[in-house]
Amino acid sequence: MSVFTLEVTKEIKLDHDNVRDLYDRFRATTDLKQKATLANTLVREMAIHGDAEDLSVYNDYSAIGLGDAAAHNKEDHAEIKRLIETAAKTSFDHPQFTAVIERAVTTFLTHAKEEEDDQHPLIRKNLSAKDSDRLARAFLKVRKLVLAREQPSPGRSGDLAQKIERGQVPVRERLCDTVAGRDLAPLRFAHPDI
Repeated sequence: MSVFTLEVTKEIKLDHDNVRDLYDRFRATTDLKQKATLANTLVREMAIHGDAEDLSVYNDYSAIGLGDAAAHNKEDHAEIKRLIETAAKTSFDHPQFTAVIERAVTTFLTHAKEEEDDQHPLIRKNLSAKDSDRLARAFLKVRKLVLAREQPSPGRSGDLAQKIERGQVPVRERLCDTVAGRDLAPLRFAHPDI
């Protein structure tokens, strides 16, 4: 088994880059079925990313001098979640479908750029390679749990399980009803399998 070191801002940016790529494809296609598939994938990826950051990365922001940024980011994520929920409920044949998706994505991408430009340099500066690796692995673990829609089972413990049980990841649950059974587009970039 090979051991490799991860860098947390790289893993976060990978999600941002997938949303950018999906959005470029969404805007470029005129095929309605493909547009719907890309919209489903955009909604899903933005929700998973937001939940994964909220439940892992932002917990360490105070320790690296970004406590105020964590609060700001969580406010941004709350707005993005509201927009994602609206997008998830909007029918593909609704006249405002494209506008609703675009508003959610552009809000997400504005937030992503702010993170990348203002916060990621500080994270790289203030985290040791070991701490960055630990945080990246925590982010990917939570992302994988959110992606899998894993539910707590009796006797299961841990912070994520408790947050899921308390309903602190509601968008993911609501999205299960809207994207389940719908087609999803392939992602251009992949996280390492840990």
